[in-house]
Amino acid sequence: MIDHKKVGAANAPTFPDRIITWLVRFCGMLSTALILVILAQIVIAVIRRYLFDSPLQWSDEMIGYLLVTLIMLGSAEALRRGDHIAIDLVSAQLRPGLARMQRVLANLSVMAFATIVGVSIWDSIAFAHSFGSYSVGYIEIATWIPQVPVVLGMALLFLTAALGLYRSLRGLPQ
Repeated sequence: MIDHKKVGAANAPTFPDRIITWLVRFCGMLSTALILVILAQIVIAVIRRYLFDSPLQWSDEMIGYLLVTLIMLGSAEALRRGDHIAIDLVSAQLRPGLARMQRVLANLSVMAFATIVGVSIWDSIAFAHSFGSYSVGYIEIATWIPQVPVVLGMALLFLTAALGLYRSLRGLPQ
């Protein structure tokens, strides 16, 4: 007889699993909220420009910063849900052992990408912070501030891929 309580307990999410999943989902919700903020900002900018002939000078720059934040915070949630672009023509035909190996390699690749981008942006932030550079647009902001979401996004992406790697290696469902 199969003890379903033991089987269920073996597949139950661990504490780090729940924390990472919660954090990634929360950032995905923030990313979704930013879509609405950007939409509202665009609507206001268009109304001010064409109805009141009083354009918002800083709007395009702020939208650019918010888009970067939206994408970086949402990328880990997209990975968690399996919504990233994938070529499943071949992977859908793989036998279970090869499919598992493919998932391991995919997660390792995402982890490598997140590490390279994260370290690169961290170096850029440190450089910009060290001599106090500011943006040249209408919003005078330290240039390292809009780069922080990239580091956060890459950290979340790395953690999500690491969790996927752990699940693949343990034979747990993705």
